[in-house]
Amino acid sequence: MKKLILILAALCLLTPVRADEFDLRGMHIDMRAQVMTMPALYKLADRSAELGMNALLMEWEGSFPFKENATIRNRYAYTEKEVTDFISYCASKGIEVIPLQNCFGHMEYILQHQRYAKIRENNSNAFLFSQVCPTVADIPEEVFESIFRDVARLHPSKYFHIGCDETRLLGACRGCKAEMEKIGPSALFCQYVSRMCKIVSDMGKIPVIWGDIVLKYPEAVEMLPKDLIIMDWNYGWKVDHFGKLENMEEAGLELWGATSLRSNPDHIYTTDWMKHFNNLTTYVPFMREKGAKVMFNTSWSTSGVYGFTLDNSDNRDVIEIQPLRQCYPLSAYDILIAAFAKATGSDEVFDPKSFIYEYCADRYGFDEQECAVMYDYFSLAQPMPYFWNQKPEEVIPASLEETLALRERFAGLKARSHRDEFAHFGLMLDFRINWLKWRIAEMKYESPEGTQENLGAIHSEIKPVLREAYKLRRRYVRMNKDYLKDPMASSVGEQGYIHKMEKVYGLTR
Repeated sequence: MKKLILILAALCLLTPVRADEFDLRGMHIDMRAQVMTMPALYKLADRSAELGMNALLMEWEGSFPFKENATIRNRYAYTEKEVTDFISYCASKGIEVIPLQNCFGHMEYILQHQRYAKIRENNSNAFLFSQVCPTVADIPEEVFESIFRDVARLHPSKYFHIGCDETRLLGACRGCKAEMEKIGPSALFCQYVSRMCKIVSDMGKIPVIWGDIVLKYPEAVEMLPKDLIIMDWNYGWKVDHFGKLENMEEAGLELWGATSLRSNPDHIYTTDWMKHFNNLTTYVPFMREKGAKVMFNTSWSTSGVYGFTLDNSDNRDVIEIQPLRQCYPLSAYDILIAAFAKATGSDEVFDPKSFIYEYCADRYGFDEQECAVMYDYFSLAQPMPYFWNQKPEEVIPASLEETLALRERFAGLKARSHRDEFAHFGLMLDFRINWLKWRIAEMKYESPEGTQENLGAIHSEIKPVLREAYKLRRRYVRMNKDYLKDPMASSVGEQGYIHKMEKVYGLTR
């Protein structure tokens, strides 16, 4: 037996390790607008391990049990024990949990509080509360030393993601504008990021940031610490979309990559499925060629753009922030999670059609004809009538006609297994139809047809759509009640266009 073990060990040493294997690959979870229940998180960890993934990137936001900064916690916050138990469970499954704590852009949930008003980019306008001012001295260090310490104490991972994406307000306040005119946007960005990285490094962690801004403004990249990791995110556009990755490589900075399974233009009514499948086909091989050793699949519950309810006319006191767009919960996206695992776990170029057929056959027990219906389901084009000079009066009715025709075929599908998961596809299809019907009615209301004489007919067309929306909302809440802490917070009928219809146009059920 001892001799056999030695032979096997020798064979393992002789087995070459593929140069294009990813050291870490896993899901990014966004808790900004949809907070998952603990059972749902455990189920996701189990599924990730089953699929061979070994990492989670957790963007907790206000759901984290902040201790020194309890002000930030929202009503959905987990307990410290829940978080530590979950991270320990993930470790037992071979999954590393990496925290993502923003410190520059996307800071609405922190900067809405007066406690942190001194670090706002502009303290006189709520719409500038989303970003920290990079020219404020010392105070950001005091704030984020405390916040980072809060988060890091529960996460053993050596990595610490600090965000820093989409800092579109660079130069917005007078101080930043003057500084940017002297040193340029790249140096303004890199100086601040370096300050935040020092806090991370002093905690014994390795800092990670999103790559969009430093790729766009690479002139001062040499100012960044050499242990910083740049995470490029690409959701289906051309490679080097934000800038040349070679600039980061030449600066000696490590590169990670990120695809997406929920992102713009997805919202709760429609998902551009094929965009996300094709994203895996093009971007994963590209990052392999670049030598990236880490890949994450991001899952954005919202666009990260918010509306504000203000307390007074000077725009300083925020009562509430409201995400302007939300996506359907992650409960419906196992197929894209599995697709990511497949694409990153094999050196073969990912083929969406063959994967969809294979997944639907294995997961739901469908035959080839039924798999063909599902392929057409995932191939439905995302209706974007207000982009690229498309005419909504043409795009919306055509999309509705196409979707109704597909629903007739879809109605004949009966999953043999994983029926609860499959049921989400039917609900999402009904959401799409309801939303398209509403858009057609809205176009009439907002057109020259919206006259006194025609309002009665238009209202009679709208009301059935609203009644249907409320029925869909009940289905949505029932199906997601064990998955989200508060499914009502993102349910159809309460937010988005249907809610606007009822409030603005004065219609009732």
